[in-house]
Amino acid sequence: MYVCTAISKKGMKIITDINEFRATPCAATIGSFDGVHLGHRAMLGELQARAAERGLPVVVITFAKHPRLLFDAHRSSFLLSDNREKVALLESSGADCCVMLNFDAEMASMSAEQFMKDILCEKLGVKLLCVGYDHHFGKPRTDEGFEQYAEYGRALGMELFMASPFFMDDIAVSSSKVRRALSAGDISLAKMLLGYDYSFSGSVTHGAGIGRSLGFPTANILLHDDMKLLPADGVYAVRLFFDGKEHKGIMNIGVKPTIGENLARTVEVHVLDFSGDLYGKDVVVSLLCRVRGEMAFESVDALRCQISHDVQFVRNLI
Repeated sequence: MYVCTAISKKGMKIITDINEFRATPCAATIGSFDGVHLGHRAMLGELQARAAERGLPVVVITFAKHPRLLFDAHRSSFLLSDNREKVALLESSGADCCVMLNFDAEMASMSAEQFMKDILCEKLGVKLLCVGYDHHFGKPRTDEGFEQYAEYGRALGMELFMASPFFMDDIAVSSSKVRRALSAGDISLAKMLLGYDYSFSGSVTHGAGIGRSLGFPTANILLHDDMKLLPADGVYAVRLFFDGKEHKGIMNIGVKPTIGENLARTVEVHVLDFSGDLYGKDVVVSLLCRVRGEMAFESVDALRCQISHDVQFVRNLI
Protein backbone atom coordinates (compact mmCIF):
# COMPACT_ATOMS: atom_id res chain seq x y z
CA MET A 1 0.00 0.00 0.00
CA TYR A 2 2.73 2.48 0.94
CA VAL A 3 5.46 1.44 -1.49
CA CYS A 4 6.63 3.96 -4.07
CA THR A 5 9.50 4.36 -6.49
CA ALA A 6 12.91 4.68 -4.86
CA ILE A 7 14.87 7.88 -5.33
CA SER A 8 18.63 7.91 -5.10
CA LYS A 9 19.91 10.99 -3.31
CA LYS A 10 22.93 11.73 -1.16
CA GLY A 11 22.60 13.54 2.14
CA MET A 12 18.95 13.60 3.14
CA LYS A 13 17.57 10.13 3.76
CA ILE A 14 14.72 9.06 1.46
CA ILE A 15 12.13 6.57 2.72
CA THR A 16 10.01 4.94 0.02
CA ASP A 17 8.58 1.96 1.92
CA ILE A 18 7.49 2.71 5.49
CA ASN A 19 6.57 -0.94 6.06
CA GLU A 20 10.29 -1.63 6.18
CA PHE A 21 11.09 1.50 8.17
CA ARG A 22 11.91 1.25 11.85
CA ALA A 23 9.96 3.97 13.67
CA THR A 24 12.25 6.49 15.36
CA PRO A 25 11.15 9.48 17.49
CA CYS A 26 11.11 12.46 15.16
CA ALA A 27 9.64 15.89 14.44
CA ALA A 28 7.63 15.95 11.24
CA THR A 29 5.37 17.86 8.91
CA ILE A 30 3.19 16.57 6.12
CA GLY A 31 1.93 17.97 2.84
CA SER A 32 2.36 18.02 -0.91
CA PHE A 33 5.11 20.67 -0.69
CA ASP A 34 4.62 21.45 -4.36
CA GLY A 35 7.36 23.87 -5.35
CA VAL A 36 8.83 24.05 -1.81
CA HIS A 37 8.21 27.80 -1.81
CA LEU A 38 9.19 30.36 0.83
CA GLY A 39 6.11 29.56 2.90
CA HIS A 40 7.15 25.91 3.06
CA ARG A 41 10.69 26.91 3.96
CA ALA A 42 9.48 29.19 6.76
CA MET A 43 7.41 26.34 8.19
CA LEU A 44 10.37 23.96 7.99
CA GLY A 45 12.54 26.54 9.74
CA GLU A 46 10.05 26.78 12.60
CA LEU A 47 9.89 22.98 12.84
CA GLN A 48 13.68 22.71 12.82
CA ALA A 49 13.99 25.18 15.70
CA ARG A 50 11.49 23.27 17.84
CA ALA A 51 12.99 19.91 16.87
CA ALA A 52 16.46 21.08 17.91
CA GLU A 53 15.15 21.95 21.39
CA ARG A 54 13.94 18.36 21.74
CA GLY A 55 16.88 16.68 20.03
CA LEU A 56 14.69 15.26 17.27
CA PRO A 57 15.49 14.76 13.57
CA VAL A 58 13.26 16.58 11.07
CA VAL A 59 11.18 14.42 8.73
CA VAL A 60 9.14 15.77 5.82
CA ILE A 61 6.25 13.50 4.86
CA THR A 62 5.01 14.03 1.32
CA PHE A 63 3.55 12.07 -1.59
CA ALA A 64 5.10 10.23 -4.53
CA LYS A 65 2.08 11.30 -6.58
CA HIS A 66 0.13 14.48 -5.86
CA PRO A 67 -3.21 13.64 -4.15
CA ARG A 68 -5.11 15.69 -6.75
CA LEU A 69 -4.20 13.11 -9.38
CA LEU A 70 -6.04 10.36 -7.50
CA PHE A 71 -9.32 12.20 -7.87
CA ASP A 72 -8.72 13.73 -11.32
CA ALA A 73 -6.14 11.83 -13.34
CA HIS A 74 -6.93 13.84 -16.48
CA ARG A 75 -6.65 17.32 -15.02
CA SER A 76 -4.52 19.92 -16.79
CA SER A 77 -0.86 20.39 -15.86
CA PHE A 78 -0.37 22.02 -12.47
CA LEU A 79 2.78 20.71 -10.74
CA LEU A 80 5.44 23.20 -9.69
CA SER A 81 8.00 20.49 -8.93
CA ASP A 82 8.48 16.86 -9.86
CA ASN A 83 9.73 14.42 -7.23
CA ARG A 84 13.42 14.90 -7.97
CA GLU A 85 13.11 18.67 -7.83
CA LYS A 86 11.09 18.44 -4.62
CA VAL A 87 13.65 16.17 -2.95
CA ALA A 88 16.51 18.52 -3.89
CA LEU A 89 14.61 21.56 -2.57
CA LEU A 90 13.70 19.81 0.70
CA GLU A 91 17.29 18.75 1.22
CA SER A 92 18.49 22.31 0.64
CA SER A 93 15.96 23.41 3.27
CA GLY A 94 17.73 21.29 5.88
CA ALA A 95 15.37 18.31 6.29
CA ASP A 96 17.01 15.16 7.65
CA CYS A 97 14.62 12.71 6.04
CA CYS A 98 11.90 12.68 3.39
CA VAL A 99 9.14 10.06 3.44
CA MET A 100 7.44 9.58 0.07
CA LEU A 101 3.99 8.07 0.62
CA ASN A 102 1.96 6.50 -2.15
CA PHE A 103 -1.38 8.27 -1.80
CA ASP A 104 -3.98 5.75 -3.00
CA ALA A 105 -7.69 5.08 -2.50
CA GLU A 106 -7.04 3.15 0.71
CA MET A 107 -5.08 6.00 2.25
CA ALA A 108 -7.62 8.56 1.04
CA SER A 109 -10.37 6.68 2.89
CA MET A 110 -8.54 6.89 6.24
CA SER A 111 -9.91 9.16 8.93
CA ALA A 112 -7.57 11.76 10.38
CA GLU A 113 -7.41 9.85 13.67
CA GLN A 114 -6.58 6.57 11.91
CA PHE A 115 -3.93 8.21 9.74
CA MET A 116 -2.26 9.83 12.74
CA LYS A 117 -2.26 6.56 14.67
CA ASP A 118 -1.37 4.05 11.94
CA ILE A 119 1.02 6.09 9.83
CA LEU A 120 2.42 9.01 11.79
CA CYS A 121 2.68 7.37 15.21
CA GLU A 122 3.16 3.64 14.65
CA LYS A 123 4.98 3.62 11.31
CA LEU A 124 7.08 6.77 11.63
CA GLY A 125 7.36 7.52 15.36
CA VAL A 126 6.29 11.17 15.11
CA LYS A 127 6.47 12.97 18.48
CA LEU A 128 6.22 16.56 17.28
CA LEU A 129 4.01 17.44 14.32
CA CYS A 130 3.80 20.77 12.49
CA VAL A 131 0.67 21.36 10.40
CA GLY A 132 0.02 24.19 7.99
CA TYR A 133 -2.57 26.80 8.89
CA ASP A 134 -4.89 25.43 6.18
CA HIS A 135 -3.98 21.73 6.31
CA HIS A 136 -6.49 18.89 6.68
CA PHE A 137 -5.82 15.23 7.39
CA GLY A 138 -7.45 12.17 5.94
CA LYS A 139 -11.00 11.88 4.70
CA PRO A 140 -12.59 15.35 4.99
CA ARG A 141 -14.95 16.00 7.91
CA THR A 142 -16.61 19.33 8.55
CA ASP A 143 -16.28 18.98 12.33
CA GLU A 144 -12.49 18.46 12.32
CA GLY A 145 -9.77 21.03 12.52
CA PHE A 146 -6.55 21.73 14.35
CA GLU A 147 -8.06 21.43 17.85
CA GLN A 148 -9.42 17.99 17.06
CA TYR A 149 -6.10 16.92 15.55
CA ALA A 150 -4.29 18.16 18.66
CA GLU A 151 -6.63 16.08 20.81
CA TYR A 152 -5.91 12.97 18.74
CA GLY A 153 -2.22 13.75 19.09
CA ARG A 154 -2.34 14.06 22.89
CA ALA A 155 -3.89 10.59 23.10
CA LEU A 156 -0.99 9.27 21.02
CA GLY A 157 1.76 11.14 22.88
CA MET A 158 2.24 13.46 19.91
CA GLU A 159 2.56 17.24 20.28
CA LEU A 160 1.06 19.37 17.51
CA PHE A 161 1.57 23.00 16.59
CA MET A 162 0.27 25.10 13.73
CA ALA A 163 2.62 27.04 11.48
CA SER A 164 1.76 30.65 10.79
CA PRO A 165 1.07 31.87 7.24
CA PHE A 166 4.14 33.41 5.60
CA PHE A 167 3.81 36.74 3.79
CA MET A 168 5.85 38.41 1.07
CA ASP A 169 4.81 41.99 0.29
CA ASP A 170 1.48 41.37 2.05
CA ILE A 171 0.86 38.23 -0.02
CA ALA A 172 0.30 34.98 1.88
CA VAL A 173 2.66 32.61 0.03
CA SER A 174 1.05 29.45 -1.31
CA SER A 175 1.48 27.00 -4.19
CA SER A 176 -1.80 28.16 -5.72
CA LYS A 177 -0.56 31.77 -5.84
CA VAL A 178 2.63 30.65 -7.58
CA ARG A 179 0.53 28.75 -10.12
CA ARG A 180 -1.63 31.78 -10.79
CA ALA A 181 1.45 33.97 -11.27
CA LEU A 182 2.97 31.55 -13.78
CA SER A 183 -0.32 31.12 -15.62
CA ALA A 184 -0.46 34.91 -15.98
CA GLY A 185 3.15 35.09 -17.19
CA ASP A 186 4.18 37.01 -14.06
CA ILE A 187 7.62 35.44 -13.67
CA SER A 188 8.89 38.04 -11.20
CA LEU A 189 6.00 37.36 -8.79
CA ALA A 190 6.48 33.61 -9.10
CA LYS A 191 10.18 34.00 -8.31
CA MET A 192 9.42 36.22 -5.31
CA LEU A 193 7.04 33.63 -3.85
CA LEU A 194 9.27 30.65 -4.64
CA GLY A 195 12.57 32.21 -3.63
CA TYR A 196 14.28 30.88 -6.77
CA ASP A 197 13.96 30.89 -10.57
CA TYR A 198 11.19 28.57 -11.78
CA SER A 199 12.48 25.83 -14.06
CA PHE A 200 11.49 22.68 -15.89
CA SER A 201 13.37 19.83 -17.55
CA GLY A 202 12.90 17.95 -20.78
CA SER A 203 14.50 16.30 -23.77
CA VAL A 204 15.28 17.96 -27.09
CA THR A 205 13.26 16.46 -29.94
CA HIS A 206 12.97 17.08 -33.68
CA GLY A 207 10.52 19.81 -34.65
CA ALA A 208 9.17 21.21 -37.89
CA GLY A 209 12.27 23.34 -38.52
CA ILE A 210 10.29 26.58 -38.52
CA GLY A 211 12.80 28.41 -36.33
CA ARG A 212 15.67 27.43 -38.59
CA SER A 213 13.77 28.64 -41.67
CA LEU A 214 13.41 32.03 -39.94
CA GLY A 215 17.13 32.19 -39.22
CA PHE A 216 16.79 31.32 -35.52
CA PRO A 217 17.14 27.55 -35.03
CA THR A 218 15.38 26.28 -31.92
CA ALA A 219 15.54 23.27 -29.63
CA ASN A 220 12.08 21.75 -29.32
CA ILE A 221 11.65 20.51 -25.77
CA LEU A 222 9.46 17.65 -24.64
CA LEU A 223 8.89 17.91 -20.89
CA HIS A 224 9.96 14.98 -18.72
CA ASP A 225 6.76 15.34 -16.67
CA ASP A 226 3.66 16.30 -18.63
CA MET A 227 1.96 17.47 -15.41
CA LYS A 228 4.61 20.16 -14.90
CA LEU A 229 3.08 23.63 -15.18
CA LEU A 230 4.32 25.85 -17.99
CA PRO A 231 3.93 29.64 -17.89
CA ALA A 232 1.52 31.55 -20.12
CA ASP A 233 2.16 31.46 -23.85
CA GLY A 234 4.73 34.01 -24.93
CA VAL A 235 8.42 34.79 -25.29
CA TYR A 236 10.81 34.47 -22.34
CA ALA A 237 14.43 35.11 -21.47
CA VAL A 238 15.86 31.87 -20.07
CA ARG A 239 18.96 30.09 -18.97
CA LEU A 240 19.45 26.64 -20.48
CA PHE A 241 21.56 23.99 -18.77
CA PHE A 242 22.97 20.90 -20.51
CA ASP A 243 26.24 18.96 -20.50
CA GLY A 244 27.17 20.68 -17.24
CA LYS A 245 27.16 24.15 -18.82
CA GLU A 246 24.89 27.20 -18.70
CA HIS A 247 23.72 28.97 -21.84
CA LYS A 248 21.65 32.07 -22.56
CA GLY A 249 18.45 31.54 -24.50
CA ILE A 250 15.14 32.91 -25.66
CA MET A 251 12.10 30.65 -25.39
CA ASN A 252 8.75 30.67 -27.14
CA ILE A 253 5.75 28.80 -25.76
CA GLY A 254 2.66 28.73 -27.94
CA VAL A 255 0.97 27.73 -31.15
CA LYS A 256 2.78 30.00 -33.66
CA PRO A 257 -0.33 31.84 -34.96
CA THR A 258 1.62 33.62 -37.72
CA ILE A 259 2.74 30.32 -39.26
CA GLY A 260 -0.58 28.46 -39.38
CA GLU A 261 -3.84 27.54 -37.70
CA ASN A 262 -4.52 24.78 -35.15
CA LEU A 263 -0.84 24.05 -34.59
CA ALA A 264 0.13 22.16 -31.44
CA ARG A 265 1.46 24.08 -28.45
CA THR A 266 5.24 23.75 -28.37
CA VAL A 267 8.17 24.79 -26.20
CA GLU A 268 11.12 26.01 -28.29
CA VAL A 269 14.39 27.60 -27.18
CA HIS A 270 16.85 29.47 -29.36
CA VAL A 271 20.24 29.09 -27.66
CA LEU A 272 22.34 32.22 -28.12
CA ASP A 273 25.80 31.76 -29.63
CA PHE A 274 25.46 27.98 -29.96
CA SER A 275 25.63 25.91 -33.14
CA GLY A 276 25.98 22.31 -31.91
CA ASP A 277 23.59 19.37 -32.10
CA LEU A 278 21.15 19.21 -29.17
CA TYR A 279 18.87 16.41 -30.36
CA GLY A 280 18.31 13.82 -27.65
CA LYS A 281 19.94 15.86 -24.89
CA ASP A 282 18.31 16.37 -21.52
CA VAL A 283 18.09 20.06 -20.63
CA VAL A 284 16.88 22.27 -17.79
CA VAL A 285 15.23 25.57 -18.64
CA SER A 286 15.24 28.31 -15.99
CA LEU A 287 12.91 31.28 -16.50
CA LEU A 288 14.27 34.80 -16.05
CA CYS A 289 11.52 37.09 -17.36
CA ARG A 290 8.71 37.36 -19.87
CA VAL A 291 9.62 39.42 -22.93
CA ARG A 292 6.14 39.60 -24.49
CA GLY A 293 3.01 37.60 -25.09
CA GLU A 294 2.52 35.45 -28.19
CA MET A 295 1.39 37.57 -31.14
CA ALA A 296 0.05 37.04 -34.66
CA PHE A 297 2.03 39.10 -37.19
CA GLU A 298 0.85 40.25 -40.60
CA SER A 299 3.68 38.45 -42.35
CA VAL A 300 6.55 36.02 -41.79
CA ASP A 301 8.99 38.88 -42.45
CA ALA A 302 7.37 40.91 -39.66
CA LEU A 303 7.71 37.90 -37.36
CA ARG A 304 11.38 37.48 -38.32
CA CYS A 305 12.03 41.17 -37.57
CA GLN A 306 10.34 40.89 -34.15
CA ILE A 307 12.34 37.77 -33.27
CA SER A 308 15.53 39.67 -34.10
CA HIS A 309 14.48 42.46 -31.72
CA ASP A 310 13.56 39.91 -29.03
CA VAL A 311 16.93 38.16 -29.31
CA GLN A 312 18.80 41.46 -28.97
CA PHE A 313 16.68 42.39 -25.96
CA VAL A 314 17.48 39.09 -24.24
CA ARG A 315 21.17 39.38 -25.15
CA ASN A 316 21.32 42.79 -23.47
CA LEU A 317 19.26 41.63 -20.51
CA ILE A 318 21.10 38.52 -19.40
